[in-house]
Amino acid sequence: MTDLVPDQTQLAAKRGFIRTTAQSYGATLTTGISASVVLGVVTGEVQVVPTLVTMAVSLVAPVIAGAASYFSILGDGIPEDYTGEIE
Repeated sequence: MTDLVPDQTQLAAKRGFIRTTAQSYGATLTTGISASVVLGVVTGEVQVVPTLVTMAVSLVAPVIAGAASYFSILGDGIPEDYTGEIE
């Protein structure tokens, strides 16, 4: 049976998912959680609902960004930036 998506494209999509998710976590966790801590300090109390919402978004958003990268590569093919890395 013939694969619908070539092996190199699947590998690039997996690498894109991991790379994008890691970069997003690096950016999101530092700003999202720090902002909630600062908010709690400035107001003099830690507000439970805003803190939980901020933390949930900080944990879920990078996975969504990684999935978008994965499906983009599967749909559009390997980006030129990745072609030199996958041979």
